Amino acid sequence: MAIYSVTVIYLQLFIIMVSSQGQIKDFTRTEFIEIITNKNAEFKVPPNYDIEEPTVVECEILVDSFDSISEANMDFTVTVFLHLSWPDTRFTRIYPKIDNDLYIEIDSKNLDKLWIPDLYFPNEKKAYYHDVFMPNKMLRIYRGGNVTYSTRLTLTLTCNMNLRNYPFDRQSCAIEMESFSYNEHNIILMWANRTEFRSAVELVGENKESLPQFEVKDIILDEFFRRHSGSGNHSCVAAKFVLERNLGYYIVQMYIPSILVVMLSWISFWLNANSVPGRISLGVLTVLTMTTQSSSVNASLPRVSYTKAIDIWMSTCLIFVFFALIEFAMVNFLTRMEMNKGVKIKNVFQIPADPEKSMPTKEALVKDKDEKEGEESRPRSPRKKITSGVLLGMHVDVASRILFPTLFIIFNIVYWSYFYAQMESQGIPARGE
Repeated sequence: MAIYSVTVIYLQLFIIMVSSQGQIKDFTRTEFIEIITNKNAEFKVPPNYDIEEPTVVECEILVDSFDSISEANMDFTVTVFLHLSWPDTRFTRIYPKIDNDLYIEIDSKNLDKLWIPDLYFPNEKKAYYHDVFMPNKMLRIYRGGNVTYSTRLTLTLTCNMNLRNYPFDRQSCAIEMESFSYNEHNIILMWANRTEFRSAVELVGENKESLPQFEVKDIILDEFFRRHSGSGNHSCVAAKFVLERNLGYYIVQMYIPSILVVMLSWISFWLNANSVPGRISLGVLTVLTMTTQSSSVNASLPRVSYTKAIDIWMSTCLIFVFFALIEFAMVNFLTRMEMNKGVKIKNVFQIPADPEKSMPTKEALVKDKDEKEGEESRPRSPRKKITSGVLLGMHVDVASRILFPTLFIIFNIVYWSYFYAQMESQGIPARGE
């Protein structure tokens, strides 16, 4: 241990002496790493810290995967490769003179002995580094004095979503970074200058621009300053992912089943009004099915105070099946009202009479026979059309067979036209929305 300490001190004194004489010693890679990782006082602060000039840190993010996007928790999880680059001329005077040696790698074991921008994610809920088999961190020091830091991490970040047009919505979820300790006088963050063929933020995973429920329509890069009380303005960068929801899943899992349930409720209009158990069972079943489906849809969504597009759809479908049940109740009421009226009239004519007075005489029988023969010989007049409760109930059923499908088709045309136009015209939310 003593020999090691003496060696380190010797190397440090030698570097100082060489630097003061303006000469550059040809160190090996091992000596170079040992010097910069043990001379803590100089290499643990920003490069321009003593002269009070900001160090420009260029940022680059490669998104490996969108792991999840949760509407209920208002967040999203991504796995990214983060690359930071900044100039540090302190390394140039001791850089090894090795042919074709463009850079020297510093692994994760020695990273805590060198200065690295103290960035954090303001909208982070939780995050972790990947450490299989070793921590996925690396530093490269280039011959010209440029330093590049790379790491792989998984982030869960907040994303304030506006679900008024759900599932016809377009969301903007951002990855924000800023320095925790240093303000604008020490560190300036900016996105790396890339060519037209490559951006500072890209999707590089297998899913690329196609996610299970979303499609990445655009990536917007932003650079700004955020003021903190007591420490001044801090430089920030943000990458906003404009996500448009894919409708395929929702059409198959929500819209088509609810349409079929509404159409199933119309079968009641073709059943006989006297089929009370069948029509009641069908009506109650469709109402309960729509209620259950609406509850399952909202179970995966936050309890927001405004009405969503899916709420309008589910509520309207529930109204259709509910009124189909009400229609049967009205038809059944009309039918039973007419039947009860007929029973009362029949009971009036069945009142028992005096047996002696009710016995027909011989003359009465002959007269009755002559009247019947006369009626048979006369031509019968056409039967008058009588509007009864039963007939009125049948008319209501026939009208419902046309009215309910027509209204539902009109609702579909208005609903799909309006919200599809809303989805196409949705602007990109500004930062912080």
